[in-house]
Amino acid sequence: MNRLLLIILCFPFVLSAQKETIDSLKLVFKNAKHDTTRCNILNAMIDAEGNDNVWPIYNEQLLKLAEKCLASTPAQTTTLKIFYLRLLAGALNNIGFLAKHQGDIPKALEYYHKSLKIQEEIKDTKGIGKSLNNIGIIYNQQGDILKALEYYHQSLKIKEKINDKKGVATSLNNIGWIYANQGDIPKALEYYNKSLKIQSEIKDKIGIAFSLNKIGFIYSNQGDISKAIDYYLKSLKIREEIKDKEGIATSLNNIGFIYNKQETLQML
Repeated sequence: MNRLLLIILCFPFVLSAQKETIDSLKLVFKNAKHDTTRCNILNAMIDAEGNDNVWPIYNEQLLKLAEKCLASTPAQTTTLKIFYLRLLAGALNNIGFLAKHQGDIPKALEYYHKSLKIQEEIKDTKGIGKSLNNIGIIYNQQGDILKALEYYHQSLKIKEKINDKKGVATSLNNIGWIYANQGDIPKALEYYNKSLKIQSEIKDKIGIAFSLNKIGFIYSNQGDISKAIDYYLKSLKIREEIKDKEGIATSLNNIGFIYNKQETLQML
């Protein structure tokens, strides 16, 4: 079946399931008696909603509710304050994400840093690692490689400290991506392979396939066709196992590109 047709046929079912989830959460939210529950439900609604015109509305509600609850929560109620501060940091991070998506880089950095400041205040190490990574992504996209590497390495250090292996693998991949773009192939392969090793340890099949594909791409650019195809095929096999249709299409496209290139070269 044509992949585009497959997406079109599946899309209504995805939307239907998504709408059912949101509708259920709205009903629970309406009947919720406590602000902590309302905050958690809004957070879930943000995660469940894929429409960029809708989820920011829920995020704004979460932001205002968290701020209101913080203002009325006694200072000595440390656990509750930390709960609302963590949600506030998440809402600010979401605003930064949306700003980045819309191309407003100054606003994105502003809100990522606001989120980071709160996370540092409450010692939310996992949140700190994510925020540092998000800021690194911005600088990478802006071409400020030194700052991007600085934030990526800070993020990596924290993720290693809290043993967030999936997060460590992501940071290693991000650093590898920078070195690959800079043409430092040995460094790129070093970081990609480190990431792949961790992903294999934790059996993160999506991550494994991603790293295999990245390594294959490097070998393809280096003209090592045999190794490139080997890594692309390994990536394809995993993506077929987990039924990652988009990933399968990417792997097939990469393999097809190599064979097409070989055929073109033979004709010259």
